[in-house]
Amino acid sequence: MMIAERFTKEAREAVRAAVRDAEKVHAGEVGVEFLLLALLDAPVLEGFDLPQDELETAFRDYRRKGGLTKADAEALRGLGIDVDAVIDSVEQSLGSGVLRPGPRRRWFGMPLESAFKKALENALREARDLRHNYLGAEHILLALLQGKGIVAEVLAERGVTYAEIRKRAASARAT
Repeated sequence: MMIAERFTKEAREAVRAAVRDAEKVHAGEVGVEFLLLALLDAPVLEGFDLPQDELETAFRDYRRKGGLTKADAEALRGLGIDVDAVIDSVEQSLGSGVLRPGPRRRWFGMPLESAFKKALENALREARDLRHNYLGAEHILLALLQGKGIVAEVLAERGVTYAEIRKRAASARAT
């Protein structure tokens, strides 16, 4: 049996929850931030300080800024561009949330952001590298930590590292 067919119940539910949550807030597509929020109760994250309300606020701010991370904003600040001031000005002129990607017309289901698809592909690689015959939450989290962007940034700010999750994943068992 292929690993793709061996998603744990927890991993399958996380993907479903991510889609539901993205639909609930009328996101343009299902992003990796929704996947992280759906995984907050995963045993592999036990002991980390990951308050859902703080993460949701960080992700809302990220979407408001059209996908710019704090690192992006800091880089622009170094060039003399205050992203918050620019966004405030644009929103005063054109309306609140104008830079946030809106819902796209779709024929079937909610579209998945390319980073979401890539995270699932990388989770499969992580499971194979660990010689696990299943794909679980720990593999998805490892994949999310590999990437650049808001999820990796938010996790790093809260002390969640690839090395620590990898160590925990190595001793994990399918649930």
